[in-house]
Amino acid sequence: MYVGPVVGGQLSWTRFDDPDLRNTYDANPVPGYMAGLSASLKVRKRFFLNAALVYSTKGRKLEGGEDPLFRNRTRYDFIEIPVIYAVDFIGQLGSGKTFKYFFGAGPNISYWMGGKGTLYNTDLHENASYSVEDMKYRVSFGELSGDEQVMAVSDPNRLQLGLNVATGLVLEPRPRERFVITLRYELGHSFLSRTGSGAFAPTVYEENLQARNKGLRLSVSWLTDLRLEDRKRGKSTSRVRGKR
Repeated sequence: MYVGPVVGGQLSWTRFDDPDLRNTYDANPVPGYMAGLSASLKVRKRFFLNAALVYSTKGRKLEGGEDPLFRNRTRYDFIEIPVIYAVDFIGQLGSGKTFKYFFGAGPNISYWMGGKGTLYNTDLHENASYSVEDMKYRVSFGELSGDEQVMAVSDPNRLQLGLNVATGLVLEPRPRERFVITLRYELGHSFLSRTGSGAFAPTVYEENLQARNKGLRLSVSWLTDLRLEDRKRGKSTSRVRGKR
């Protein structure tokens, strides 16, 4: 098994389930990042089961609707376990050198931890406190309270499922080490909320959360083979040869 750190950047957005909302609002992507620990297990000669435990930021930027001043940019925080069952292939360079590349797919398991964002609309424009800057808020799970800078999600779908489709390159600079570059497309299956919405105390706006996460992730991981018995066997063999 190969294990090591993984980091990366990503662009994420959401897709409304309601076609009328898709036509009303522009859901634009926002940048984010991911970081954590990755593992790769060789199942067969060319087949690997790749998984990771990462902290990930996703989100969306909404504009449009009936309010010409409306804009809402949200960043969600997740703990994720992306799993990819991959098949390795060997490519040939012009100089005779080879490299490995892979294709794969698998599930994505996410746990919604919270988030924060900025909101602006006509109601806030008419409020002297927010006539210039957007209102900053945080995402809270539960019923609406009196806090003005909170988006309360009464029925959140915190455990979410999705599908990963991935491709990438595998470089092996030294024995028992793999440098992996992965491009992953995530197609969310679960809504942010099945029935609820995000409610704000100071405005009449409610965030529709019947939407699925989507995104493109580009990550790099540096993996080391943990088969310590093979390493010890190699060292003991070297010592015996040295004595001879």
